[in-house]
Amino acid sequence: MFRAIVAATILAITPALPAHADKDNGSRISITGTASITAKPDIAVVTAGVESVAKTAREALTANSNKMNAVFDAIRALGIEEKDVGTANFSINQNWRHGPEGSQPDGYRVSNQVTLRLRDVSRVGDVLDALTTAGVNQAGNIQFSVENADTLLDSARTEAVHKARARAELYAAAAGVELGRVLEISEGGMGGGVHPVFARMGAAAAMEAAPPIAPGEQDLSVSVTVTWTLRK
Repeated sequence: MFRAIVAATILAITPALPAHADKDNGSRISITGTASITAKPDIAVVTAGVESVAKTAREALTANSNKMNAVFDAIRALGIEEKDVGTANFSINQNWRHGPEGSQPDGYRVSNQVTLRLRDVSRVGDVLDALTTAGVNQAGNIQFSVENADTLLDSARTEAVHKARARAELYAAAAGVELGRVLEISEGGMGGGVHPVFARMGAAAAMEAAPPIAPGEQDLSVSVTVTWTLRK
């Protein structure tokens, strides 16, 4: 269920028209209307991966590849489509040991992370459980979003314009003038749409049960600025 919240802000009113004017003479008024809706996220993006450390780069890479193959097997078993799976990060770095004598090289570290796009947010906990069981020991964040946010905002756009006009008419009447034709309509930045949830997994973070994940709700907002001419 969506609820609309609308606000309008006056930007500028140019000098009032002279009493004898009956046509547009360059005076104008600009009003910004802001409207928002609340929607439940229907998309979850999960980033998770495997980090491996070994004495040589080849050993670290081999160990990491073996574990990632198991992770990809788990992803396929979950029924996630290939188009919704992509590598987020892959790196090979020298590992360093820090001690009283300073930092010393100590093998190599390989990290491989994958991003999963889930079209059923209720599956996030089960997916994390399956990935961890398969060998995932590294996680970034979980981001919830609304897939058709732009379409949902159409009602807010209409409401924002209506409210902007009502406020403009109020100011025009107070100034003893009337609204003329619309000169410009512009849309500002849209807010909301992504809600991050941070999660961390240890090297041996096998879960006895799927973790509880709450996507909550998101506020999606849009602003519309309308400029009218003013006439006496």
